[in-house]
Amino acid sequence: MVLNLIREGGRLGQKTSVICVEQRGTLAPLAEQLGASVRCVHKRPGVRLSTVKNLRSAIEELAPDVIHTHQVGALFYAGPAARRAAVPVVVHTEHGKHYAARRRTRWIGRLAGRFVQRLFCVSDDIADEVRAARIVTPRKLCVVPNGIDTGRFHTVTGAAAMRASLGIPSDAPVVGTVGRLNEIKRQDILLEAFSRVHAKVPKAHLLIVGDGPLMSELRDLAQKLKVDDAVHFAGYQQRPEAYLAAMDVFALTSRSEGMPLVVLEAWATGVPVVASAVGGLPAMIDHDRTGRLFPPSDVESLASELRHLLTKRHDRQRLAEAGLREVTERYDVAQMARAYDGHYHQLLAGAHSLTHSVSAVRRVPERDPDQRSGLLNPFARAEGKP
Repeated sequence: MVLNLIREGGRLGQKTSVICVEQRGTLAPLAEQLGASVRCVHKRPGVRLSTVKNLRSAIEELAPDVIHTHQVGALFYAGPAARRAAVPVVVHTEHGKHYAARRRTRWIGRLAGRFVQRLFCVSDDIADEVRAARIVTPRKLCVVPNGIDTGRFHTVTGAAAMRASLGIPSDAPVVGTVGRLNEIKRQDILLEAFSRVHAKVPKAHLLIVGDGPLMSELRDLAQKLKVDDAVHFAGYQQRPEAYLAAMDVFALTSRSEGMPLVVLEAWATGVPVVASAVGGLPAMIDHDRTGRLFPPSDVESLASELRHLLTKRHDRQRLAEAGLREVTERYDVAQMARAYDGHYHQLLAGAHSLTHSVSAVRRVPERDPDQRSGLLNPFARAEGKP
């Protein structure tokens, strides 16, 4: 999402920089290729209040109009740092549900939420949880759905070559998934369901794209279920388009989700989606029109949905076409970026009006917005624009 916002922000005239709280990460070079500067404050594990000071130094050097954080941990440190650095606008995006289960997380969220003018959620159900947990006042809440660069997926080629490289026969029906291999994604449910599918559709293969702490455990499970010869672990891939194109059906088996970009990516590639009915997915997927939903953790229901789509080409095609229309019309990244850009301008206008009022009464000097550079995850614009 950050990479997409960097790309689209440039088209909107924004000048963007990224601050990584802990480490640069694998996507940092891609951000730099898109023209963003990338810095890191190298926070060590655990609560480190010194991170606020380090972030403040980085922020003051960049002098952004807008700070835009993602996930509450980043806001916990960047919020107070931005206030001390006199940044006019701080906004935040929540991508998942974190607050219902843990009191400590709610406390951190409420504390961090004091530093934002607006808190965005990528789906209505996440907004409902944030509201119920009283993280911020309702007037600060806003839903901005995720978006992707749909054009990047429309013209994907090389599916046959990808299958060949993985050892998957060209005529084999393929179920696939993309995501981090951890407990919340429940790839174990997918393996259990696939073993039942494979018993009825022996030519079927399963493609798992992603890496994570459960890699070894999932490999062992595939072997225990005696489907390891038909299961392919592709590891982490920065650009999953060709892997998606090699699939006949995409499956998402998470026990919790907000509005996952990977569903949009599957739709944009023309792959029908089967997903667990959790979080924002039921609002996102119109059952039997743009995809198929199954009860979370219900192995038999998932297996039934997968068998049906693997053996019913007409239904696969119908869902794929509807999903492609949905993502093109509603979830293109340009729409998402324009929505955020509108919020930035609205909030900056209010912040500048307040600064003028305070300056008139208290003679507080105003910073010249034309001399400010940007920050995404923080964000900002050059030439007096955010």
